[in-house]
Amino acid sequence: MDAQHANEALGLSRRLRRLSRWVGRVGAVRATLLATAFSSTASLGLTWFFLYVGGHTTMGNAWWIAVLVPIPLSIAFGGISFYLVVELERARARVHELAMVDPLTGLANRRRFVSAAKRELDLAYRHQQPLAILLLDVDHFKAINDAHGHLVGDRVLVEVSRRCEQALRTTDLLARWGGEEFIVLLPNTPVEQAQQLAERMRRAISATAQLQLSEREVQVTVSVGAAGAMPGESPMLDELIRLADLELYKAKHSGRDRVSIAGLVAAAIAGALPGHSRPAPL
Repeated sequence: MDAQHANEALGLSRRLRRLSRWVGRVGAVRATLLATAFSSTASLGLTWFFLYVGGHTTMGNAWWIAVLVPIPLSIAFGGISFYLVVELERARARVHELAMVDPLTGLANRRRFVSAAKRELDLAYRHQQPLAILLLDVDHFKAINDAHGHLVGDRVLVEVSRRCEQALRTTDLLARWGGEEFIVLLPNTPVEQAQQLAERMRRAISATAQLQLSEREVQVTVSVGAAGAMPGESPMLDELIRLADLELYKAKHSGRDRVSIAGLVAAAIAGALPGHSRPAPL
């Protein structure tokens, strides 16, 4: 019984969402006018039917009553209802957007990145295209927080995200992965080009100081790890991220402020992906 109620509630929710989208497309005013015309037409039809059943051959003044009476009611109640539906859809869209955005940097968050990356992995496999992922970490970020405070640390993260966005292409997806880590999805990008983009990001961040405080500058560098899939390969998303994280570890332990990249070949993941033909969920 609980499952039946859940299915009924889900079906009702879907119908309401379709209605709200339709009202959002046509507008509350036009939807109200359409509802008014429909109610007047329905009222006229029902009035004629009952008069016909009662043996009346003409409608007389009943025609005007049937047409005009529903109009103010439809405008009042329909207008209010459709206005509320439009506002509800806007609020739902806003909540959905906020759920996909990191509140500090304004970048995509982990949830949005995972959703987009799954789609891109599937497209890359179906269209035989390469794909790469970059994992970026701010060097010595804890020391920055300890020396200058968390507010300065937040400002550094915002500035790093801004410079990364400027260095990347419009087709790339930059997201905040968590803490001082960022992740980049590079569709239709071989590992060689991914390395060039990673170096461009690294230089954009380390070229000049991120913040000018009262007495000193805050100079920030980043380390970047990358992994890529060649055309025809179909790794899982978590496998790509794991390999990028290993390369980030190498960059950190090789002196920081550098890029380390791994080309992902089918043989390297064959053991982890037996018989796998499509990107699997994270």
